[in-house]
Amino acid sequence: MGTRHEAGNTTVTEASSPRHGEGAQDLTLVWLFPRTGLPPVALHGPGDFELVLGRDPTCAIRLDGNDVSRRHAAIKRIAPDPLPVISDLGSRNGVRVNGQAVTTTQLGRGDVIRVGGWVGVVAASPAEFGEIGPGLLGSAVLRAAVAPLRQAAQSNLTIILEGETGTGKEIVARSVHAWGGRPGPLVAVNCAALPEALAEGELFGYRRGAFTGADRASPGFFRSASGGTLLLDEVSDLPMPLQAKLLRVLQEGEVQPLGETRPVPVDVRIVVASQQPLMDAVKQGRFRPDLLARLDGITVRLPPLRQRKEDVPHLFSHMLRELTAGRAPAVEGDVVERLCIHDWPFNVRELVQLVRQLLVLHPGESLLRASHLPGRIGSRAGDSAHGKAANKTAARVESGAVATGEAVELPALLVALRASGGNVARASAMLGITRQRAYRLMEGHKVDLGAIREQESGHK
Repeated sequence: MGTRHEAGNTTVTEASSPRHGEGAQDLTLVWLFPRTGLPPVALHGPGDFELVLGRDPTCAIRLDGNDVSRRHAAIKRIAPDPLPVISDLGSRNGVRVNGQAVTTTQLGRGDVIRVGGWVGVVAASPAEFGEIGPGLLGSAVLRAAVAPLRQAAQSNLTIILEGETGTGKEIVARSVHAWGGRPGPLVAVNCAALPEALAEGELFGYRRGAFTGADRASPGFFRSASGGTLLLDEVSDLPMPLQAKLLRVLQEGEVQPLGETRPVPVDVRIVVASQQPLMDAVKQGRFRPDLLARLDGITVRLPPLRQRKEDVPHLFSHMLRELTAGRAPAVEGDVVERLCIHDWPFNVRELVQLVRQLLVLHPGESLLRASHLPGRIGSRAGDSAHGKAANKTAARVESGAVATGEAVELPALLVALRASGGNVARASAMLGITRQRAYRLMEGHKVDLGAIREQESGHK
């Protein structure tokens, strides 16, 4: 028997969750609209089960609302198949999965379900959405990913953060710094943006007159972070000679400022971040293997937003409240559904930009509707050539067939270039990468920038 939960006029019944059968997946249905915070519905178990959704008091999952039929849909699993299926029971308003009307279809992790006015996401091991660290918001997937970092924060282990653009690597680094309790500051450095000729001095410091233009001394980023944490973002973009000097600094615990005759001890916690796995950079000959061995205290890959869709509406609402000083407009169910269906190639950064765009283009709205959203938000991934390419890229990344960083960055860069009319600086800013990184991607993949500019100019 399930356990029945009352929430306002809504009754949600959880399936019991005894020991799982072999091959079963720990899937749960998390309701996101019109109410959040309801108990998740377990969709796993050792044997067959069937859960009927609807307004009727006999339904296992009772959902209120005039747009919900008395017996609207059923979710069932027939062993040994680990995945459940959802079926429309002849409802008045139908059942949608990932934005498409369905009669019967199998459910898997990340699927977005629409039953009348109710929107839910099939997730794994759900947990309450909330603040995991300072400014770091999420639920089960993100909590599980960063759990090792909380354990390691008070140690001296060097930390490697990997993740696609916009997944929040700097915010996670700030959480690590806070969890570690080090008294010094957090200093974040974008290694890709350091001018090659000045990078050594910027990192390790220099005395006055050490080189032309050095009209005053500088402690450098390492000494500026003394007693605290130094985040080296896109560390694989450091030139090879400088990587050798960084290795020595990490081994000896001291820096050699330019123009000084004696090294200076430094006490700093090192966190490095990279969109591309550093092992891939080693294989490509762009990163020293001995430096990776020295850095690899603990490596965590941050999940992209498409792998934690249950967090999307919460993040969206949180940002709306922040940017409107708590006077956020209401959001209709169609908006929530489309937000959850979207793949978010630029991750949380894209979500933040969307909220800002909506507030600028639709000021004073008391209700945000699906018609306010850009057309790309919530269109099925397979409905466009770009979506098909993104799906193929994601599949190849997850299988390890291609380098994660470039595989994810390149399609995103092409989209940003088209959106900006071929303006590399603007496209780079949209993605949060440097222009140098953008040009390297275009050169490495023989992207015809002139053709993009000509094509986009013709569309105007």
